[in-house]
Amino acid sequence: MADHVVLKHLADLFMQIGARATMETLLEADEMLTNSQLLALRYIWLHADCPLSELASGLGVSNPAATKIMDRLAQKQLVVRMPGTDRRQILAALTSKGRDTVETQLRMQMIAYVSLFNTMTEVEQATLQAGLEVMIDAAVRRWPDWQQLCLRCGTGCARKDCPLYRYIPS
Repeated sequence: MADHVVLKHLADLFMQIGARATMETLLEADEMLTNSQLLALRYIWLHADCPLSELASGLGVSNPAATKIMDRLAQKQLVVRMPGTDRRQILAALTSKGRDTVETQLRMQMIAYVSLFNTMTEVEQATLQAGLEVMIDAAVRRWPDWQQLCLRCGTGCARKDCPLYRYIPS
């Protein structure tokens, strides 16, 4: 039987490795962003002109927290607020600078991860992938709301390139 303390520690280390790879790209960027701001930009990038309430829900934060993130992104000229279908609704939209910023960040993150993965042999990479797929399988069985695991992208795992796509009932 596996030692649950060791498994938990390994999972924590794995999350820290992912956080470090993300933070390194944020620190290297021309535009200083927090991880929360990058997640918001990514969500808006995936959901053009989304209502602020949808952004909050997609990020798993309160409406005031989403408003605060939007304020900071607007100050950096990365997003703009637009009126929605009624006067109470506010939509979040990327500026061209915001679109360039999020696309650059995503490319930089991929480069950081590829660099890390290239230090591993093909067998080690395959072993890591198999282990991560087993963990995803367990998470899908464990949590009925497993679609919220999808990196907060909010696409509902509808994209075939999403690792959770295969779990969508047909």
